[in-house]
Amino acid sequence: MTDAHTSANPHGTLTHRAGRLEAIDAARGLALIGMMMINLGTVRSEGWFNKLWTLPFGRASILFVVLAGLGMSLFFTSRRQHTRLWPVLTWRAMIFLFGGLSLQILTPAVSVILPTYGVLFLGALLWRRLSDRALATFALLMLVVGPVVVQGDQIAGEHKTRMPTLGEEPGTVIHSLFLSGAYPLLVWVVPFLAGMWLGRQDLRDRRVQRRLMLAGGAAGVLAFVASQVSMVLLGTEGDSGWKQLLTGAAHGQMPLWLVSSIGSAAFVIGITLWFWPQVRSWALPLAYLGQLAFTFYVAHFFVIAAMGGRIESRLVGVPVTIGLVLAFTAAATLWVRHWGIGPLERVLRATWLTNTSRGDA
Repeated sequence: MTDAHTSANPHGTLTHRAGRLEAIDAARGLALIGMMMINLGTVRSEGWFNKLWTLPFGRASILFVVLAGLGMSLFFTSRRQHTRLWPVLTWRAMIFLFGGLSLQILTPAVSVILPTYGVLFLGALLWRRLSDRALATFALLMLVVGPVVVQGDQIAGEHKTRMPTLGEEPGTVIHSLFLSGAYPLLVWVVPFLAGMWLGRQDLRDRRVQRRLMLAGGAAGVLAFVASQVSMVLLGTEGDSGWKQLLTGAAHGQMPLWLVSSIGSAAFVIGITLWFWPQVRSWALPLAYLGQLAFTFYVAHFFVIAAMGGRIESRLVGVPVTIGLVLAFTAAATLWVRHWGIGPLERVLRATWLTNTSRGDA
């Protein structure tokens, strides 16, 4: 959800830079579709179809955050000549924070990730100064420290597993954002930092893309297998207490789930970058959807609110979700080709802040 991509030009020449950015947008479009699949319906695990349909559970949102961190690094690279970036990022952070807290009032049954985005964007002003090695080290440190602190908070009985809403006590909002919400910052900073690190690599390099696919795929599978073995060995003992740190349930905030989901995110990014030149001619609408991800992420919560919450029946939920995805993709294609930047994305960019970020008077 940063502006580190060029305006779409379906008739222009596909440069390496444009191809890379389009592929990243397409991956963001996939993340949005995955989140819609989970948010619009109930999460069930029985039966092969439910298992297949809920495959994005715990993965799509992580991919979303990894791409946010990746986009943040591209944003900093594209603004190297700008001396004052904090007004722009503060503006965006406030929109995500207060907009997300307000949006959460509409859909209490489905958690809104935007407030977590807001705080991560502010943190990026500090993390951008870290070297590649320091950034990776900090991510690995938080991979261990974050889940331990969050689990300790859960053991003490403070875990709420929900996102706060606008109007709640400041202490409750802060506690939920950092420790007890659906997206506790002490844990979700890990995929964001991983994305920032990825954004500093040469993603046009085929060797880098291959490593993303191989290493990401291996990490995703091995950590998932380890979590399944752990679940069998621990049994009911893994449902609570410190032994839960060895489990890997989706959105359980534990290390194995983080490694598996970040690995799968790297795999998706790598495979999208690798095959984009071959699939671009028919997959471009997916990139358009990714370019308008903020607009349609917010829009799908209004749809959920209009429906009165999640759809319980798969017979209803699946066609509604597919129809909404197709409608959003068509609308995104039409919008980008005629007007370029999405409506909410235009608010985020705040072009009136351009001179400020450059240090102009």
